[in-house]
Amino acid sequence: MGAAACAALPLRSFCKTPVADRYSVAVLGDTHYDVEPESVYHSHYDESNKWAKVQHEEFRRNGEMWRERCPRLVEASGAVSKSRDTQFVLQMGDIIQGDCDDAPTHVRMLEDAVKSLRSPYPAGMPFLTVIGNHDFRGKGARSAYMEFSEKFMAREILRLTGEECAARYPVYSFRFGPDLWVLCDFETKNLQPIVDSIESGVDARHVFLVTHGPFTTPDGGGSFRWRLGGGRKCDALRPKLYEALSRRHAVVLSGHTHTTAYYRHENRFGGFCEFTANSVWAKPELATGKAIHSSVSDYGAMNLARLAGDKLQDFKESLDVFRHGLKDYFFSTAAGHYRLDVSDDAVQMSFYPGDERTPAWAVRL
Repeated sequence: MGAAACAALPLRSFCKTPVADRYSVAVLGDTHYDVEPESVYHSHYDESNKWAKVQHEEFRRNGEMWRERCPRLVEASGAVSKSRDTQFVLQMGDIIQGDCDDAPTHVRMLEDAVKSLRSPYPAGMPFLTVIGNHDFRGKGARSAYMEFSEKFMAREILRLTGEECAARYPVYSFRFGPDLWVLCDFETKNLQPIVDSIESGVDARHVFLVTHGPFTTPDGGGSFRWRLGGGRKCDALRPKLYEALSRRHAVVLSGHTHTTAYYRHENRFGGFCEFTANSVWAKPELATGKAIHSSVSDYGAMNLARLAGDKLQDFKESLDVFRHGLKDYFFSTAAGHYRLDVSDDAVQMSFYPGDERTPAWAVRL
């Protein structure tokens, strides 16, 4: 489709694929957008839900952090993007809390979240997001989210690239300049379409896989199998995805764990990197650049110490898929915003703790 359709959209300066070899992306992790009081989005909430106590605590947490801290975080990201060659915003899923139990309210929450999150960025800058588990949590929420996201993402990708994209999960992809971007539903049981999408980028300069749940086994929580390819039904195809990512030296971008983490894998196929982003600024002290673990020997240390029995054995099995090829590792519960710089020479991620406008550190992916 091309220039004609692109020209019909507002602010078409963001609609052209860059000819230049370098660009930047503003990156936000999970945001769990919500506001106080609970009645704004949760007046239809089903109190018979067995997780009601936990979810009400999440509503409280979200309302408190979105009262001031998270708006400051997004404002800082917007300010940084204005001084860089930033081409689009990428949010890593769980853009909202969900739990509305009413489809129209769920759509309103999505629309309000997008409006709030994109407002600090330059007018017309494309805003992309990937599906997270909270984005379709609640009665009627999955169909509401899918209808919303297909239209929204197709429009934003058209604004970015000037080309139409059928933005339908479980996986879809688009080209931005010389690079291939693949977005997927991390809970899909069939990894083959993701493998096929990655392998289709044989002529791409860089390949990016965007998934809410990480591919690399994460540490520090009991839900380590709740990730892309983590379930038993993915056992047969998980090695194929591992190989496809490694052969293309891909960069995996993820969220979900409410941590800032980095993994660099090397293996007989080549290798890949994964970066997990977090913008759930639940406590002021999470605005830090300090690591909890930064040595490969520490990978898995927290769960190895806290789990027992079958759960521990399962974690060891899951860990072993990635442990032997791991060459660099960083783990932190830090929250903030990020900038991805892409060029011929390198892909680099910079981390800005909380609402900082100067990065605490940067890592080459």
